Amino acid sequence: MVKSILCAVAFAGLILVSPVVSSAIMLDQIVALIDKEVITWSDLYKAMEFDLKDKVRGMSNKERLDYLKKYEKEFLERLIEVKLQLMYAESAHISVSDKEVDAAIEDMMKKYSLTKEQFKDALKKEGFEFDEYRKRLNDQILLQKVGNVIVSEKVMVTDDEVAQHSKSSKLSKGPLKYKLRLILISKKDDKEENLLAKKKAEDVYGHLMKGADFRTMASQYSDDPTAHSGGDLGYVSAEEMSKELLPIVEGMKEGDISRIFLTPGGFNIVQLLDKRSIDTDEKLFSEVRAELLDEKAKRVYKDWIKSLKEKHLIKIIL
Repeated sequence: MVKSILCAVAFAGLILVSPVVSSAIMLDQIVALIDKEVITWSDLYKAMEFDLKDKVRGMSNKERLDYLKKYEKEFLERLIEVKLQLMYAESAHISVSDKEVDAAIEDMMKKYSLTKEQFKDALKKEGFEFDEYRKRLNDQILLQKVGNVIVSEKVMVTDDEVAQHSKSSKLSKGPLKYKLRLILISKKDDKEENLLAKKKAEDVYGHLMKGADFRTMASQYSDDPTAHSGGDLGYVSAEEMSKELLPIVEGMKEGDISRIFLTPGGFNIVQLLDKRSIDTDEKLFSEVRAELLDEKAKRVYKDWIKSLKEKHLIKIIL
């Protein structure tokens, strides 16, 4: 299974699990048609309000709507892509069983040490009903399945391609390295603004602890230059880490998300994706192959989405 595809649908997953968020009363209307399928104004604004709610908190209805209007086209494009993939899944007879959804929920409860009742209470605080959450989670898993099917059919690399790619790859033999993602909320000189920055970091951390995708949260909220790539720092050795980061990472397991910690730059949260030592030519070759597969998978997935759009009649009414 190619990791990049799980990342490719992560934003879709966040949209799919969005709860109903109260907003200014507006007439619901169709904003996009995909063949006979529709996306409505309320679909679009629920997705935007959830994903951008930290940015619009405290705004008046008018201020919030003015702010959200700037993101209409970007979010609508992503909702169209989600709808196209779900339509493809139905036509290709790709489905998700109740057991798969149950297993995903069990994993989440185990990860955060929650009983079923505690999990339901946490959902309610975020605006979810349990049955609706199951349906959304079902669709998220379905998107992941679709992505992996598409990639497995089309992504292959040869030894010659790996050898060629190794010339431009940043991977090299060396000591233990940690693959990290970072969310940085910058410190402010003004005391009140710095308190708001700290609160923002705490809000982001809260979402992560409830299962939000780290890559998506980094893209939306991080002030670090890596935000555009979901906070991806790549593989970092102990020697390359700051004195604040090293002791945090050394105590983490793969998949863990750190507590908030302070550096001169601000409030930091990191996720440990992987740790490995490349100490032989064989390991290096294997890692370069995996890197190349990942790059190819991203291109294939992007091209496939483009082809889906070309096969359907899409009309945007916005």
